[in-house]
Amino acid sequence: MAKDDMAEVDLASNGAEPPGEASSAFPYEEYECKICYNYFDLDRRAPKILECLHTFCEECLNTLHLREERPWRISCPVCRHRTPVPDYRIQNLPNNTKVTEDFPLYIDSDPLPQDALPPYPPPLHPALVALRREEASGTSSASQATASTTVSTATTLSQDSVRYDSCQSCKRVALTTGCVCVIFSFLSMLVLLFMGLIFVHSHSIPPSPAGPICLSVASILAMFSVVVTWLICWLKYRPDHETGRSSATSNSRRNA
Repeated sequence: MAKDDMAEVDLASNGAEPPGEASSAFPYEEYECKICYNYFDLDRRAPKILECLHTFCEECLNTLHLREERPWRISCPVCRHRTPVPDYRIQNLPNNTKVTEDFPLYIDSDPLPQDALPPYPPPLHPALVALRREEASGTSSASQATASTTVSTATTLSQDSVRYDSCQSCKRVALTTGCVCVIFSFLSMLVLLFMGLIFVHSHSIPPSPAGPICLSVASILAMFSVVVTWLICWLKYRPDHETGRSSATSNSRRNA
């Protein structure tokens, strides 16, 4: 008992505290960041745990991350272990749930004020800003390419429609002319055939050569009517089929 009393007297004379009191002086030491020595919270000082199981506040890790040349990782300031950073953002690192579950008990029990944070959060890493600019420029260029493709497609379709209309108008004119020629040839053939039969069967001496001539011309007109009729049928049905085939081929090429 005398030795214990003497030890307490020596501690008191030296200004030191007993071991129990020294350990209870900072009961919430594990709830403060070892960089800025501020208590963790659930906002900008959220407790972010690294792969090495060291925990630091998000604000300090953001400051360290901005100094990293490779934004996809961050080095622990204690053991130098490199932890991957999801999407180049410290905010995506996991929280230390042991600390967050005890919030805000350790802050309410400590009357000392904490350091004030800057009014604005730290900026993004330059590599992430450059990546987002590239994505934005790629999206804008893709939209411009899509717009130009749409305009060129619309222009091509309008040109095709104009050509189709002009072809249809020419086709109508050709069909109308062919029908008129066939009707005129058929009527002329009938008249010449009737006149040729009259001249052939007349009993004139010597026989008139007008009959064979009329019959020959009538046969020529008959052949002419057949040929024109065939051309009209070909012009009416054949081009539509070829136009459909060419349009289908062009559509398949565009889709490819």
